[in-house]
Amino acid sequence: MVSFYQLGFSQDVASKIDSLYTVEGIAPGFSIAVFKEDTIAFQKQYGYANLDYEIPINSKTLFDVASIAKQFTAYAILLLETQGKLSIKEPAYKYIEGLPRYKKGNPTIEQLLNQTSGIREVDLIAGVVDLTMNDLLTQSQMMNLITKVEVLNFPPGEYFQYTNSNYILLADIIAKVSGMSYDDFMKDAVFEPFGMTNTIKKQSTFSVIKNRAIGYIEDDGAFYKTHLHGYIYDGDGQILTTTQDMHKWHLGLNRIKTENPELYNKMHTKAKLNNGNTIDYGLGVEFTTHNGYKAYGFDGMIKGGFVSKYLYFPELDMAFFTTQNTFDEDFDEQFFQLVDLYVSENTHEKYTDQTEKNKIIELSEDTLKQYEGDYLFMGSDDEDSKLNTIQLVDGELLVLTTAGDEITRLKPLGNHQFLFNDKLVVFDIKPNLKSYKYFNSENELPWEFITYTPYDYTDAELKTFEGDYVNKGLQISKRIVNKDDTLYLLYRNGAWKDQLEPLSKDVFDTSFKPIKFVRDDKQIIIGIEIMGLFFEKL
Repeated sequence: MVSFYQLGFSQDVASKIDSLYTVEGIAPGFSIAVFKEDTIAFQKQYGYANLDYEIPINSKTLFDVASIAKQFTAYAILLLETQGKLSIKEPAYKYIEGLPRYKKGNPTIEQLLNQTSGIREVDLIAGVVDLTMNDLLTQSQMMNLITKVEVLNFPPGEYFQYTNSNYILLADIIAKVSGMSYDDFMKDAVFEPFGMTNTIKKQSTFSVIKNRAIGYIEDDGAFYKTHLHGYIYDGDGQILTTTQDMHKWHLGLNRIKTENPELYNKMHTKAKLNNGNTIDYGLGVEFTTHNGYKAYGFDGMIKGGFVSKYLYFPELDMAFFTTQNTFDEDFDEQFFQLVDLYVSENTHEKYTDQTEKNKIIELSEDTLKQYEGDYLFMGSDDEDSKLNTIQLVDGELLVLTTAGDEITRLKPLGNHQFLFNDKLVVFDIKPNLKSYKYFNSENELPWEFITYTPYDYTDAELKTFEGDYVNKGLQISKRIVNKDDTLYLLYRNGAWKDQLEPLSKDVFDTSFKPIKFVRDDKQIIIGIEIMGLFFEKL
């Protein structure tokens, strides 16, 4: 029996949720659910699944939950291990045809699962070979791209770096070990046993999927379809589900906790790096704290127009799931406003960062002067290239833009270490080369800035870069032309062009990623490097 107090509380919360997820007019919307113990304590839908036909979102609407699919893939790998068909401690190349034997080390299946493999992000590699969001992207295509890059970003286990590549590779392992397609194995071994009868892995651009929501993006008050029909590869996403099926996933995991505690604990234990540091990531599970409570779950976000989040608070036995069919990078704020309606501040226990405050020291101007210079970061899987200048002014090291505007002031900590705002930078000073590493996070791959000298090219020098460049493994070519003293990179047989901006000697920036020209011992240009891919000059 529901008390008057509980009824009043529920009505009040429902009203606040309605206010929080208000949808005006014919617009994309949300499906919201709160799970308490074994029940759905609250669920409601707002807005429209399809704007063309003004179809409202309802409890049966299927949303692309993007990277939440990584939880399903991780569970499937651990299930196969339970069946004795693999060990996550084994090297991934044992099960993946064509995976390189990397010079920096060979990642294990476990390192794919916990995102510490060092394997590069395939999304960016696809861009290098002229594939766009509107192209058909299959599992075989993505595997071909991943396995053609023969370098790692770092030795396996050295850092945490989230990439979709890891989970695409895991999907291939699932197919190889199970003897079934990824789609069939997920259906037979994961979704149906969990009772997720309305959960679908997208297999074709032409499939009719009943009750599917279309993805949108908002721009200047108008909505545009950004639905990615051509993404049909496996492992990292492309799974559509409903609020009710996510509740069944939630219940299924809790059941596995009792029935197969070894599997559950592997999945829900924070991973460690080679140096012993613990990261906030398990096997397909992200960890966080909120209002003093520990929580874990996963986010899903895709520019095709979908954002989802599942978060479970084990101490409260309460979980939250929201999904929407419009792309929004700032969805977290709205999500936690929903959580705060149910989860008050825990005054009994706090989970705080115990890191000691860094102690600022003083250094002489002669000592500081050694760090001056122009620095270049060539970009990474998730960051664009950056330029800055470090200059000593009135006894302080200023970090400046190329236009001379101040970015910040470095605060010395000693031993070549400084604070860049609240981030750590560590310099490496050598006779002929200076560099520094910027640590956005202690456990993530740092950005490495290296001193460079801006270079002005003559027209004759620019002409030496002209030509056709080919990557034979991927059978893709690039053409570089010089027009009016400016270099252009031509895409798709000249249909598109991208201006090359000089950064330093033999290094040019593009709208995508920097290009580095490679010379032989006689200083003749023999190719270009982009995102770890080498294109030979013909």
